[in-house]
Amino acid sequence: MEITEIPLLFAGGLLAGFINVMAGGAGFMTFPLLLAAGMTEIEANASNFVAVLPANVVGTFVYRRELAKVRKHLGLRLFLAASGGVLGSWILIHTGQAAFEKVIPWLLTFATASFALGPWIKNKLERDFAFDGTRWMWLSFVLEFIVFVYGGYFGLGMGIVMFAIYSIFSHMTIHQANAIRNVTITLMTVISIAIFANAGVIRWAPSLVMMSGAMISGYFTAKVAMRIPHHWVRRGILIWAVCLTALAFRRYL
Repeated sequence: MEITEIPLLFAGGLLAGFINVMAGGAGFMTFPLLLAAGMTEIEANASNFVAVLPANVVGTFVYRRELAKVRKHLGLRLFLAASGGVLGSWILIHTGQAAFEKVIPWLLTFATASFALGPWIKNKLERDFAFDGTRWMWLSFVLEFIVFVYGGYFGLGMGIVMFAIYSIFSHMTIHQANAIRNVTITLMTVISIAIFANAGVIRWAPSLVMMSGAMISGYFTAKVAMRIPHHWVRRGILIWAVCLTALAFRRYL
């Protein structure tokens, strides 16, 4: 890592902290910066887990009061996060990610559409079919596990998909969903980091520089996010999701 790269990596961490607390998906900003620091593709992906971890840790702390309101099924969700993270990270280490990059834009398109249409789908199901998502929690948990496997493998945009799932299958507010998202992704990320570190694919110096920026930004962003009205937070997440998807098509297709 060159000395001139430090300010860029730190600034990337600041941006990552803001985006990850608000919506997730900061990897599309930080991943290219880590590649620019001379890492291989898999090194950049693994190091990215380290760089953005503080944002979710800080988010978990700040949203702790919201988390207390949705403790039901939290233990199961933490188990799904842990087991999904192990499986996804194992797959990455043993198969590589080159082939997976080809489908990333399409997965993010699905994620963005799911988040955008989630409330409409939920209202239509409730109005036309008397659908109660809380009666289909088993399906929610299956989908969440799949998202955690994806998260352990690559993770870009997983927060957006989780928001969509919570929107359809629960009555949580955006802040309560954010609380669960932060704590589960934190656990999954810690486990994935342990697996990647054991495999020797993490470049620690650039990761820690970016992590320091994410830690600072994550704290202040989470504090601000709690004061922003529900609909403004949702609009901000959707705008970021659209931008994230567009960047994916530009980069990988």
